[in-house]
Amino acid sequence: MNKIFIKVITQLILYLVVSFFVGIFFAKVYGLLLFIFLLILYILKQAYSLVSLDKWLNRPSQHTVPIGDSLWEPTFSKLYKFHKKTIKVKRDLGLALDQFLLGAQALPDGVLSLDQSNHILWANKKIQHMLGIKLPDDLNKPITYIFRDTKLLDLIEANNNKKSISIIIDDNKYQINLIKFGIENKLLICRNINNEEKSEASRKRFISDVSHELKTPLTVIMGNSELMLNNDIEKKQQKVLLQATLKQTQRMNALITDLISLSSIDSTKNIQRNNKVIVEDLKDQILNNLSSLKEKKGISFEFNIDSKKNILGSFSEIYSALENLVSNAFRYTDKGSISISWFVLKGQGILSVTDTGIGISKEHLEKITDRFYRVDADRSRNSGGTGLGLAIVKNIMDHHNGSIDIKSDMNKGSTFWLNFPKERVI
Repeated sequence: MNKIFIKVITQLILYLVVSFFVGIFFAKVYGLLLFIFLLILYILKQAYSLVSLDKWLNRPSQHTVPIGDSLWEPTFSKLYKFHKKTIKVKRDLGLALDQFLLGAQALPDGVLSLDQSNHILWANKKIQHMLGIKLPDDLNKPITYIFRDTKLLDLIEANNNKKSISIIIDDNKYQINLIKFGIENKLLICRNINNEEKSEASRKRFISDVSHELKTPLTVIMGNSELMLNNDIEKKQQKVLLQATLKQTQRMNALITDLISLSSIDSTKNIQRNNKVIVEDLKDQILNNLSSLKEKKGISFEFNIDSKKNILGSFSEIYSALENLVSNAFRYTDKGSISISWFVLKGQGILSVTDTGIGISKEHLEKITDRFYRVDADRSRNSGGTGLGLAIVKNIMDHHNGSIDIKSDMNKGSTFWLNFPKERVI
């Protein structure tokens, strides 16, 4: 029998017993009046608890909860716990969304989000400049109110993922792709293609890959968010949804972090990198930060320094390049060893990373430093790879007037050389 029902019956029986004895010792009418009084008092008390609950539901606080009698206390407690859990879920989803928006702002191209009615939900600064959109003034306005190009409107109405258009605005030529996500929501990806004929194919692939990489985690996060708003979901299912959301958030966060790194390196390409980078410091930081991977996989890991020379450049960038190479080595090496070496050959400074992993076939070597190029896409994603690591390494070496060389044999291992020119060896 329900505990609340038992409490109500017990309370009423207590009132009857007290009233019965009052009626025996004094008069029946006094006993009846006492019972009516106690019953009215009980009803008023429950009504007060309901009013308190109603006020709290209208303006819930994370820190306070209505004080009810023992009858209402379990209900208030459950509501409060659910409220706190909802706040945490909203906060986590808010942080994930903030990370996504930060990454979208860092993208090299314009991004515009539309709802199912083609109203503007969000736009990064690049596309605002390209299409003449002004936020927050144009927020929630239909795109047709802002922009009347028939080719663009036809693209949106067609709602076709595989179609793209080129439009000219103020003597600038833009290519626009439409990406569907969520429930009939759309992303417009816009890029300036003026004077970019030579790099058009690679940039188009980059946009397509970014859209594809972001679409899956974003769709999962949105779907789980909608399900979490359903109060009837069991605790076990809530945990499953939160775990899936966390996994996709981590995947999206890794991708956004790498995108921001690429953007940061590109934006500082004209800055002089003339700091003294102590190789011994690189060694200490690499060994400290990646020791957990060594213990987890049980792989032999060493860093050999064969020269007292150091490097002229950016410590953070050179460390990032080296860390990407070592992380990749751990990712694709199941057993054996990984070794890092620093040496000087014919005046040139060389950092090498050698592993005994699965290796890379020759047909992949030329493209392996392209953005989002993966030899084994499934393994890369499952192990946390974004497909941007080697592109970051190549960018860093370009900005240090250096180069990257790769030698690999299938099922034997790989060696990556970071080559620094003579003028950067000190």
